[in-house]
Amino acid sequence: STSIVYTFSFTSYSYFRQNHFRGTDGWDYRNALSGMMGAPLFGIVTTPENFLKTQMQLDNVQSKREELMESKSQQSISQTNQTLQKEYPTKQPSGRFTNSFHCAKTLASTHGATVLYTGHAINTIREAAFVGTHFFCYEGYKSEFRKLLLQFGNGLGRNVNNAKSKSNLESSSSITSLAIPMAGGCAGATAWAFTFPLDCVRAGVQGQLIPPHANEIIQKQGAYHVLKNLWLTKGFWGLYAGVGPSVARAFLVSGSRFSSYEGVLWLCRWSGLTSAGEGEFGEEGPGPYDD
Repeated sequence: STSIVYTFSFTSYSYFRQNHFRGTDGWDYRNALSGMMGAPLFGIVTTPENFLKTQMQLDNVQSKREELMESKSQQSISQTNQTLQKEYPTKQPSGRFTNSFHCAKTLASTHGATVLYTGHAINTIREAAFVGTHFFCYEGYKSEFRKLLLQFGNGLGRNVNNAKSKSNLESSSSITSLAIPMAGGCAGATAWAFTFPLDCVRAGVQGQLIPPHANEIIQKQGAYHVLKNLWLTKGFWGLYAGVGPSVARAFLVSGSRFSSYEGVLWLCRWSGLTSAGEGEFGEEGPGPYDD
């Protein structure tokens, strides 16, 4: 589902940027609007996906805790440490759900299909904020990195003879190609850092206990109550707990995704499937894939 979501995200962004908002290269707010247009649709996919993922993770943790408590309660005083080390690893946690499909089937059959869309509003808001920041920062960072890399490339070739001007041009194009993964990585890291509190609230809403029986009422808390509880119990920095690994992963993943995105755009322009965009770097748009 992640591949489907990102395919739709990049496709909708390219479509709305070129045909409706006419976003330009650099720090243009219209790029953010173009990215946000697809959020309501792929939020329909990501809400149940994130809900099931959160429920499975919590179920796994809860089952391990219960197994540990049961194991401790059944231990006799006469058992030795050696016996415990041999017996405890053989015990397998028996969680409520065996896999994601079983989790979805169990919860939907007990509480109805709508339970899969718990936290849909906050998830969609988080998705819109993320993709808007993602694409806005990408186009801005890419423009800045291209300028810096062009200046760096021109500085290297300043004292070279005119006979090598063609090779210098090719070398400059190779240098500026680094702007895409660099901008993509920085955009992903920025978007995650900016929207991480929203994701933290989303996880709190979707991670609430869902009763195993249909006659039990689900005591749902909204995004505001989850945010309020987090703020009162953990403070501001509690909303950023665990942000470091997420930002580092986003930098690596987003760099490769935007490289693939720009490569596909170049192939579409080269084959005539789509027209070239307009930008500060010429009619073909920014990037090292210009002819």
